[in-house]
Amino acid sequence: MNLARPFGLIVRREIVERARSRAFIWSSVFTILIVLAVILVPGLLGGRPEQVRIGTVGEGNDPIVAAATRIAEEDPEAEIEVSAVRFADEEEARRALEEGDVDLVLVDGVRLLVPAEGFMGGGSGERLVTAAATAVEIDRLAAAGEVDTVRLLVEGPLRREVVGEGEQGDPGRFVVAYGGLVLMYVAVLTYGMWTLSGVTEEKASRVVEILLVAVPPRLLLAGKVVGIGSLGLAQFTVTIGAALVALQATSSFELPAVSVGQAVILVLWFLLGYALYAVMFGTAGALVSRPEDAQTAAFPFTVVAVLGFFVSFQVLDDPTGPVAVAGTLIPLSAPFVVPIRHAMEAIPLWQSVAAVVSTVAVILGLVRLGGRVYAGGLLRYRGRVGWREAFRSAEF
Repeated sequence: MNLARPFGLIVRREIVERARSRAFIWSSVFTILIVLAVILVPGLLGGRPEQVRIGTVGEGNDPIVAAATRIAEEDPEAEIEVSAVRFADEEEARRALEEGDVDLVLVDGVRLLVPAEGFMGGGSGERLVTAAATAVEIDRLAAAGEVDTVRLLVEGPLRREVVGEGEQGDPGRFVVAYGGLVLMYVAVLTYGMWTLSGVTEEKASRVVEILLVAVPPRLLLAGKVVGIGSLGLAQFTVTIGAALVALQATSSFELPAVSVGQAVILVLWFLLGYALYAVMFGTAGALVSRPEDAQTAAFPFTVVAVLGFFVSFQVLDDPTGPVAVAGTLIPLSAPFVVPIRHAMEAIPLWQSVAAVVSTVAVILGLVRLGGRVYAGGLLRYRGRVGWREAFRSAEF
């Protein structure tokens, strides 16, 4: 029996029916408006200025601090306030930097100490001080008639040194990793719940009885997952596109560069994460007869997703540690962990491949197992059906 045609019809039906529903239309509009409001409203109201606290040790720092203050004042869009704290010696300054009392430290006007805080580096404060030091050095060389722009650009005005423990790297990688984590969590729960509600509503309205005449339960479950996932990915793409346009238009945030490889990894794990949890949510929806009971049935899977989300914060701090490795190899947490480690370039190839293979294997196993539970629970309407009861009563 050729199942490609009925499978395609189920996928198409899910996309068309949900795309035409008021709930989908309004949720899409509401989501985009919320995202735009988060980006645009702070800029319109005027946010709190960013504080850049500069520690100084020795002589030769005052011209750089003065130049940094002048640059910040002459750029109203930057909204940066500069303050300086003088330390008696470098040891005291290093201790203050590690404890977060200052953001960076200038030493004798030639060295810049920055904290080793994950992948964030010195941030905008470091860029401001570097620009100020460059301006001061150009003025000094011009006064001496020795301006060597090429040397200044190559060597830089300050010798940079990282203070404290931690891995220093491209701040953009941290932004991509953190943003990808939040988006993955929101997408998995949102579109997983769509699958849950879709199955529950069809069971409550008895529409599923008609559908089961034409297609087997396992195919019906897979078609729902693919159809709703396709529509969810489209909505997700539109929302992200609107956010990027707003960020570009307002210049409220410096967008990090995202490589093609990073984008492919994010999309791949979006699809794998959604498929993994959507199958579980869809199966849970077949066990209840009323939409109001659906959340209770899916509660265990929601807890698992939340745990995976919180585990990922540990991975942000230590992307190569034991928690990161374990989270990579456990399929239920891999969708949240692996994109972070890829963004931070902190995952070996074998772990990445193992994560994909194990997650795909679990998805296929869940489709088979979930299809049986799905079949056993769809046509039972007396309250909530137990997992074991649904599995045993399924007929193939």
